[in-house]
Amino acid sequence: MKRFFILAVTVSSMVTTTDTAADIIFESGTLGPTGISFGDAGSGTAPGGSGVTANVFSGVRFQLSKPVKITRVGGHFVDDTRTDSTFFGALARLESDTDFPDSGDLSTPDVVGETTLAFPDPSTEVFGDLELLLEPGWYALVFGSGLFGATGSGAAVLNNPDIRSPSYIAHQTGSGWLELSTLPGPFRNFRLVVEGIVIPEPSSLALVLLTISCLLGYRSFGGRTRVHRGTASTLAIITHHLSGGFNGLFNKYYLEFCRRHFR
Repeated sequence: MKRFFILAVTVSSMVTTTDTAADIIFESGTLGPTGISFGDAGSGTAPGGSGVTANVFSGVRFQLSKPVKITRVGGHFVDDTRTDSTFFGALARLESDTDFPDSGDLSTPDVVGETTLAFPDPSTEVFGDLELLLEPGWYALVFGSGLFGATGSGAAVLNNPDIRSPSYIAHQTGSGWLELSTLPGPFRNFRLVVEGIVIPEPSSLALVLLTISCLLGYRSFGGRTRVHRGTASTLAIITHHLSGGFNGLFNKYYLEFCRRHFR
């Protein structure tokens, strides 16, 4: 019994991270000068702005290469002071780098989460808390109003130098989803941000030790020596991982295996 608990503690120390500070997971552009009024952002001259209203949503596609725990989303915005200041930020899962959210009202299952933010006046960077666990893949970050309890109106300020070539999108009532790069006008230099924590994948040794600890726990607590048929599939997954076939979802198999054997 002592051997099992010592081993479990060792494995825990190998797969647990103590760095919980949120990082920038994605940013479409580097933050430009703040303090811009709505009149300047919507004047049609520099710096310009893109509507964030009940009729116009502004957003961007981005890709995750690793599992991530999202903590908040935001960007550089400014309030239209004639209205309430609330607006939403939403994340939708996409099938590819050219896909759009499945619905204009963001009511379909591909929308994985949303939050409410407050427009600033004058412009600055603002965020809304949004805690989600996301798998690798393509996503859309969309900001707007008229949904999720948001009723304000404002703009995304366009004075933030693009980082590489962001894939900006928008939704307009009556027109549906749009590729902003195909529209006339300076629809670039947004500052749209996703913050969070990259989930580290456990090492091969940690995974092997975790399996052994589960087996020892099964024998100790169950009082039997017969190996459950699920063990064979788990060990097969280990072999797959050690040969370079780990697919990022390995922890799900281990958690299920341990749940089966620790009763």
